[in-house]
Amino acid sequence: MQLSHIVLGAVVVTAVVFQGSPGVDPQFERGRALFDRAFSLAEGLGAPEMNADSCRACHQDPSIGGAGPLELNVSRFGNDNGGVGPFTNVPGGQGLSKLFPPGVHGREEYPMGPSGADVFEQRQTPSAIGHGAIDQIPDAVITANEDVLDADGDGIFGVARRLTVAGNIEVGKFGWKAQVPKLADFVNDAMFGELGLTTPDNGRGFAGLVDADNVPDPEITQQQVDDIAHFMAELPPPARGGSTDPRVADGELTFTSIGCAKCHTPSLNSPAGPVPLFSNLLLHNVMPADFRGMAEPGAESGFFKTPPLWGIKDTAPYMHDGRGESLAGAILAHFGEAATVRQNYLDLTSPQQEALILFLQDL
Repeated sequence: MQLSHIVLGAVVVTAVVFQGSPGVDPQFERGRALFDRAFSLAEGLGAPEMNADSCRACHQDPSIGGAGPLELNVSRFGNDNGGVGPFTNVPGGQGLSKLFPPGVHGREEYPMGPSGADVFEQRQTPSAIGHGAIDQIPDAVITANEDVLDADGDGIFGVARRLTVAGNIEVGKFGWKAQVPKLADFVNDAMFGELGLTTPDNGRGFAGLVDADNVPDPEITQQQVDDIAHFMAELPPPARGGSTDPRVADGELTFTSIGCAKCHTPSLNSPAGPVPLFSNLLLHNVMPADFRGMAEPGAESGFFKTPPLWGIKDTAPYMHDGRGESLAGAILAHFGEAATVRQNYLDLTSPQQEALILFLQDL
């Protein structure tokens, strides 16, 4: 595969150019068709629950594989005893925000009260463009940037999400809480968790194996899972805008000087070369002190993976729940470990803030 950057007016388009005759990657084309395909109830969609009928339904901005708008947010429910704790899942897990297929009575009614939910957390659809490059980053590169005890005293910690998969410890790279380590796992997890489609058991624990409908399981073949994963892996990372405005260069210097780059690391190394994702892929607590949200083993309430910033100009709204409607709003939504960085931003002059936003818009 080669990446070709084509300039159309003021827009830089990154094209995927495949080698060999006849110049088309069949598996990529199959995967793209499946990613774009609206599945039906007859194929197993939505049993018992679903968030959409296709991958593309949520991952669409600025193009197929991208992020989703605010109206596509889903919610996760749990119980934290009124904020006192401990956090527990409600019956059925945290994914009770999902819709039942049309025609099912009470499809948007959820359990409440002592045995139900008392804390709710919306989740924004993240962009999956560039996931193939992230998938190649070795676990050791991520863990090398941990600062679990805040050894440098800057108030910023950073911890890798460690997951036990098939008896081995792996580092999470995908999902708002870094709960998924591999791109293929991401596909299996999403097919069942978002679409309600069962997939074959590959022994890694991310596939939904059975459901309650009458469609034989697995409802998606291993070849189809592999095709979707291949399509996603081949989506090239977003290209930099390439602005020559000197304020963009100034904004990049400010990005580093006020501390943004401590979490939004400009690049991480992979066997294929540097991956300019602007993330360390570590968990940080950047929520206000009174924040109540979902907790998981190894990722307590308020802890989220640092989201990559490449292509960020096209993926509003921001933060895990879309609370930042603009880039400036996203910066101001940072608290906790990022409180000092947030204040540093507020202390900038208006021209300095504008330059920083221009830099982010060029990513």
